[in-house]
Amino acid sequence: MFALEAAVRGPTLLVTTDPASSLSDALGVLVGSEPAPVRGVKNLHAAGIDAAAAFARWLTPRRDLLAAIALRGTYLDEEDVARLLKLSLPGIDETIGLLEITRMSDTNDTKDPKEAAYATVVVDTAPTGHTMRLFGAPALLGRVADVLDSLQAHHRTVVSALRGAYQSDAADSLIADLDRDGDALAATLRDRRATRVSWVTLPEPMALEETSDAIAALEAGGIHVDRLIVNRMAPDPISPKPRRGKGGCAWCQARRRFEARALTPVARRFAGKEILALPEADREPRGVTALRALAKRLAPWVPPPVEPPIARRVRASLDAEPPGDGARGRILDDVAGQARWILFGGKGGVGKSTCAAAVALQIARAKRVLLLSTDPAHSLGDVFGAALDNEPRAVPGGPPTLRVREIDARAEMDDFRRRYVEAVDEAFSRIARTAGGDRTAFRELLDLAPPGIDEVIAIAGVAEAIAGAQGGSDVIVTDTAPTGHALRLLQTPDILREWTKALMALLVKYREIVGAGTLAALLVQLSKRLRGLNDILKDPAKTRFNVVTRAATLPAAESASLIEALRSLHIPIGALIVNAAGAGDCPRCRTRTAAQVRQIARLRRSALAGAYAIIEAPAEVPPPHGAAALLDWGLAWRRLYPKGR
Repeated sequence: MFALEAAVRGPTLLVTTDPASSLSDALGVLVGSEPAPVRGVKNLHAAGIDAAAAFARWLTPRRDLLAAIALRGTYLDEEDVARLLKLSLPGIDETIGLLEITRMSDTNDTKDPKEAAYATVVVDTAPTGHTMRLFGAPALLGRVADVLDSLQAHHRTVVSALRGAYQSDAADSLIADLDRDGDALAATLRDRRATRVSWVTLPEPMALEETSDAIAALEAGGIHVDRLIVNRMAPDPISPKPRRGKGGCAWCQARRRFEARALTPVARRFAGKEILALPEADREPRGVTALRALAKRLAPWVPPPVEPPIARRVRASLDAEPPGDGARGRILDDVAGQARWILFGGKGGVGKSTCAAAVALQIARAKRVLLLSTDPAHSLGDVFGAALDNEPRAVPGGPPTLRVREIDARAEMDDFRRRYVEAVDEAFSRIARTAGGDRTAFRELLDLAPPGIDEVIAIAGVAEAIAGAQGGSDVIVTDTAPTGHALRLLQTPDILREWTKALMALLVKYREIVGAGTLAALLVQLSKRLRGLNDILKDPAKTRFNVVTRAATLPAAESASLIEALRSLHIPIGALIVNAAGAGDCPRCRTRTAAQVRQIARLRRSALAGAYAIIEAPAEVPPPHGAAALLDWGLAWRRLYPKGR
């Protein structure tokens, strides 16, 4: 909507950094990796970041210089360097995302680079966790420059000793360019005249808590959030007053009261920011015409009147028939079966965390369960109303057989980095001082590991516990990050194992110089853990991945892409959970319900080919929160496909 508005004023680029973007579906046109005109909108171009292609484009002209930096004054040879460069550079997808936006925004027509720059660039980012990494990308680029500079320092010392002076060369210029690019990107993000950040949230306590945490983190880093947009608010009633003898739609009334209470502290919590409200559309907005119509409904948020608490929970459904005990058992068979690792994933905002918590509670009635969050923007604490951290903890009202943990990937990575550096220092302790450059090289190779290493190392222990039936849990349920981030996590073990094998090959090649010892043992252990993680993820007897979606076009399309990606990775799929299904009985609600039924019919056709179940999780106001409400809600799920009670 904002890109359409900006295009009225001048040339505009709309670009998405979300690896699981819905931009093509929203615009109703195919969005490629290079800016192209959006049909029906003057002055608007759109593009999606292809991180792999962008990295190749960035690396090609710099490969020789990067190799030269690593080769100078160390024992690494060209084969070693080429192998490592092919596999690594940290945070590359987020960093390249920002560099690509800069490249694309230089011209408004890729066929004619002489034309003027875009007047405005509108960026659609990924969900919270991925977006926080995006805003941290300039610092990562600076870190790469620091690592390369320390490798180059040995060369400078040697040249100065031999020639009496050192003159900067192309390698030094590359390092300076990287450092300068990082500083320039950081300055642009912090410049309130150049960059305006708008944060989109939902009128629900969980979403508002995540929003508050994210905005606080950004502003602590000097990035100001100017505008808050509260999306998908319950619209005003069609009729201001219910007809005589009618109490109005109980569902809509409950939604408005719940949202009013959730939004009461917004003005205080987000003081000084422009706050806008966007009501939920009667029909899903797709295409330029629908988006323009929706944009007209965006208005300044008006604090609602104080509302009393909702007296009772209101539950909607697409099917009025209550599920029987047999149906409940069949749902757990679909979702979990006898697997020990049950994962949940899907588009941001569809309710992954809530579904994962509800299933964990059901399984915990008979087994010991560890519920984990690998999402950098953790929500399990909000779901249970409890303070959670990196240690498994009981939750209020939960069974003694359930423990919940929000994984701190950074802490796990810091611990691994400490052990790695100690092992490198031990390996080089027997070498003369002249090998200091090699010690530095080996130390800092860890900082050039493939992106996502922190999260993979954090969950590698989970796979080890499953393989060895250790850890005090019979079943591990995992709430993953939204689609794009989750897929990177699932794809990283293979890449990281190749990188680990490359380091091990270096040790084998230079064992007479550095020996083996603790460093070799550490890398062997990591390689075994990664292999175990990969094997378990692909074992249908041990793992099931459940995709959570909503009965709407954009989340359903993303779910289809996720399912296709899971199949290509050979990760077994349990069920497709259609969350928040149903609505009330007013004309507007009936229109929405009919659209959901049509969408589920399309999902069913895909499920028929994929041989997985479709499960309906009913919509509730308020959404289930706390152990008792989550368990009760989970027992109300229905099996829509295959049929059978």
